[in-house]
Amino acid sequence: MNDFPDSPADIIERIMQTAKAALPESVSNEVKENVRAALQEVINDLDVVTREELDVQKAVLNKTRAKVDELETVIAELEKKLQIE
Repeated sequence: MNDFPDSPADIIERIMQTAKAALPESVSNEVKENVRAALQEVINDLDVVTREELDVQKAVLNKTRAKVDELETVIAELEKKLQIE
């Protein structure tokens, strides 16, 4: 298991856990919820993606890279044949 949060909600939860440890117990739930809402807004503005979405895009990129390499090889072979003829 990696140490990275899987979603924006996980990020907020981890930040809130850290904040709870730093805040005195006397801080009201209303303040905590306001902090949570503010964090949610900031994270949504960051336009982050989940680890799963990133992994899917990496797989697509790797497949595309392999296809490009394959096509480059075919083109090089065809160019070589054209020069011989």
